[in-house]
Amino acid sequence: MKYSVLGKIMAVVGCAFCLTLSNSGFAAEQPANEDTQVKKKVILDTDMVEMFDDGIAMMMLMKNPEIDLLGIVTVTGNTWANDGMAYLVRQLKELKNLDTTATLAIGAQYPNRKAGGFSKDILKHELNTYGDVMAGYIGAATTENPKSWQEAYRNHYNEDAPDVKVRTDGVDYLIEMVHKYPHQITIAAIGPATNIALAVQKDPEFADLVDEIVYMGGAFWVKGNADEAAEFNIWLDPESAKIAYRAPFDNSTFVALDVTDNTIMNRERYQKIRDSIKNQDLLKLFDKAFFVQQFQKNEKQNFSWFVWDIIVSAIIIDPSLVTSTRYAYIDCVTEKGPQYGKTVPYIKDNAPAGTKPASIILSVDQERFWPMLYNLLSKL
Repeated sequence: MKYSVLGKIMAVVGCAFCLTLSNSGFAAEQPANEDTQVKKKVILDTDMVEMFDDGIAMMMLMKNPEIDLLGIVTVTGNTWANDGMAYLVRQLKELKNLDTTATLAIGAQYPNRKAGGFSKDILKHELNTYGDVMAGYIGAATTENPKSWQEAYRNHYNEDAPDVKVRTDGVDYLIEMVHKYPHQITIAAIGPATNIALAVQKDPEFADLVDEIVYMGGAFWVKGNADEAAEFNIWLDPESAKIAYRAPFDNSTFVALDVTDNTIMNRERYQKIRDSIKNQDLLKLFDKAFFVQQFQKNEKQNFSWFVWDIIVSAIIIDPSLVTSTRYAYIDCVTEKGPQYGKTVPYIKDNAPAGTKPASIILSVDQERFWPMLYNLLSKL
């Protein structure tokens, strides 16, 4: 028997339209997996960066014995899709796992940002106008899009890329796989929803054939982390988010800022993370991260950071980590202006036509989540 993240949560309350669930004893009440031989099939859709946060989310899924990571598809967000593939391949090289059984594929190169537009100047202007939260951070648009992932690899690492098979039709790959494994695949969508929306538009059956989709994105009852209204993944492509959220997925789960804002990497946790990384090549990649440099510069100050995508992988691996969630109908603002990219939750009776229900994670078991992360890192 298979249990999705949403399915496990709703099984506890026994009510498909319960608005609020909070259960600190969640782990003890989960039904045992009746078929321990069946691995959960997962595809990671990611705007990949080195190590934190996307890279570790990938490694969690790749290294867990109960997960069959079928494929990894890059999308433009924090990085260009080509840069993301270069980072992905480098991390596989440092893991000595270039012969991975997971299919590697490059998805959409540009967001479907029709109302707002997509360029360095446009994104900077929006942040300056509507409330810059992340000190001008605009992700991929900071640099020019490389012509290929191999060019990106050379640019980043001053050497030729390894001879690795990479597909350039990531959206088609997603569609192929859900037809090959109908109602069996969980999609971990930890970047902008561009690939997901394109798959929905290209294949009317796509959403119905997915078992579950877990998004890292949104800010429902908290402020955004791009501008005041929007979380970064949604802000970068609100139009695709709206298409994806309104598609008929049977199970949709959101890891939004509502939970990540409360999952804090303080100095103690940062140090445990760093001490856990025994692979020295991966440690070098880790030390390049912005937040690591800030921890090192501010040794006597109360600097802290967050994790985002890692929570998606963690709850896919172990849904019992979820301790509180809320069920709502989800929409996304696609009109240009101060609310552009805002994710909006509704109760069923007030939901706009076309919106679909989803589970919004509010909290996870911190006492189990962080040790789970340290344990993974120590084994890489």
